[in-house]
Amino acid sequence: MGAAVLASAALLAGSASAATSPVFETNYGAAIVGGDDQTADGSLPFAFTLFGQSYTGFQMSTNGFVSLGGSNGTGCCSGDVGAFLGGAARIAPEWFDIVGTGYLNTEVADRAVFTWVGGEYSVGGSYAAQAQLFADGRIIFGYSGDSIPAAHTVLTGISAGGGVADPGETELTGGPYSTGSARAVYDLAAANSFDLNGANVYFTPDAQGGYTVSTTAVAGVPEPATWAMMLAGFFGAGSILRANRSRRAVQAA
Repeated sequence: MGAAVLASAALLAGSASAATSPVFETNYGAAIVGGDDQTADGSLPFAFTLFGQSYTGFQMSTNGFVSLGGSNGTGCCSGDVGAFLGGAARIAPEWFDIVGTGYLNTEVADRAVFTWVGGEYSVGGSYAAQAQLFADGRIIFGYSGDSIPAAHTVLTGISAGGGVADPGETELTGGPYSTGSARAVYDLAAANSFDLNGANVYFTPDAQGGYTVSTTAVAGVPEPATWAMMLAGFFGAGSILRANRSRRAVQAA
């Protein structure tokens, strides 16, 4: 097998492994909470505005979300729309039952990066979900890892809380679009259907007090049959190259 064929096969093998969002901070910072169904309180390095309300304190749950201006508890065990709309303000890149560690990186002056790393309760797997908060009000969700929750519903989104009206579920892989006057935006994924691995979800404040939401395309991973066909093609290309070299060698003799 030629070097070019080996390199191509290695590249495809890499693409079939864990998908990582293009915008993803690999320096997680300091661990601030860990375990199963745990929370920790802290202060943001700047006043952060969510749906027009400014916050300086947070509570981080190991279950994939940050609460602002109050406590939403641990949020065990699946993402819940009623609690999402009715509790304290919440930022949830991947809310489900995670057993793991929550980190905070505030090394850049105008940015606070929350990262959750762990596995699904009673199932395992490997997850890394992230929410980057910026002093200008922007939010970026990112993901690293291929594991998709197998036993829990996932809720992804942001909410002003306090009993805001339900805007209805939105498919976050669509867009860009504006939240308009809605005070929350969310996407639900049933067990085995979370589809944001390898993507970034961007929330950019707009003039209406809401957000423009956009999502990068999820990096494609070949299906097993496609992967097998690709490898067969590479091996076939290698055989043709070898045959051509053999013919040239005979002709030159």
